[in-house]
Amino acid sequence: MSFSSISLAIVMLSVVAGATWLTVTVRSWALRRNALVQPSERCSHSIPTPHGGGIAIAAISILLGILFSILDWVPDASMLAFIALGFVMLALGVWDDFGDVSAKFRLVLHFVVTVIGLWSVPKLPVLSVFGYTIDASSAFVLWPLLILAWVWLINLYNFMDGIDGLAAVQAIVLFGGMALNFWFMGEVRWSWMSAFMLATVLGFAILNWPPAKIFMGDGGSGFLGFVIGFLMLLSASQTNVSLWSWIILLTLFVADASVTLITRILTGQNPLQAHNLHAYQKLSRRCGRHLPVTLGYGAFMLFALVPLSMMANVFPHSGPILFMLVFLVSCGFMVHVGAGKLEPSGV
Repeated sequence: MSFSSISLAIVMLSVVAGATWLTVTVRSWALRRNALVQPSERCSHSIPTPHGGGIAIAAISILLGILFSILDWVPDASMLAFIALGFVMLALGVWDDFGDVSAKFRLVLHFVVTVIGLWSVPKLPVLSVFGYTIDASSAFVLWPLLILAWVWLINLYNFMDGIDGLAAVQAIVLFGGMALNFWFMGEVRWSWMSAFMLATVLGFAILNWPPAKIFMGDGGSGFLGFVIGFLMLLSASQTNVSLWSWIILLTLFVADASVTLITRILTGQNPLQAHNLHAYQKLSRRCGRHLPVTLGYGAFMLFALVPLSMMANVFPHSGPILFMLVFLVSCGFMVHVGAGKLEPSGV
């Protein structure tokens, strides 16, 4: 079954409209129920704001999974796992947003979801590392590393959802950049899939743009971390697009979250305690608002990371080198900003 480009473009616009409408609906419900995030010393916001907007991203993404399966763009078994596990991640996120979920239970469920997700991918990626190739399907020792990396991605996306628009911009540039990569490499179906995912986040971002009218919440951030990991692995099994393209586009988030966590551990802080010491949070306080930081991160992703992600496909085996270079530069910037360090006020 195939659609014309015009039909797909119409569907894409419908996805944006649907995600926007659903975000507005969730916001209205949250306001009626007084489901608001209250300002606190650990929060980067100054006024009570409704949350749970990520429900729109998750719900529309699950519907897109059904569409991708109907169009026969992806294996049915993989999409069945995507839909089922997506519901689990959505339910867990909503429970965490509007209820009380223990950190241990949440982490255990993340591992269960990623193990099943890894099992549902038809063929695990062949990793290219400094000219050497490693088939993850046969190198079983890599499975735990892939699972740990996926769980880390789910959680770091949650960590990085702390100021208006930032997590949405990361997803928009990521899916937009991957749409370009897939198109460049002749993977038209995957290019459209990435564009549809971009449209889903864009519909939410309209209301999340600084100053945000609604927050993403765990129902969206954790779900996005899961979806990105799933699509990374699935695309690597179905296309010739480098897995490093995805990783490169995530560099800023990985660097900020990693430097912050390592610094807090080295300085004797409790890594499980809530905080506002990420580089992007410190920068937003210095700027006095969120917009410059969101735009700054987005501009670096767009003008530096997107071209580098495409170079990973133009020059075979260059992905690890390109990632390490930009990762080290990004980590240096995060250290310079003071990510993870306690501030004089004790915050």
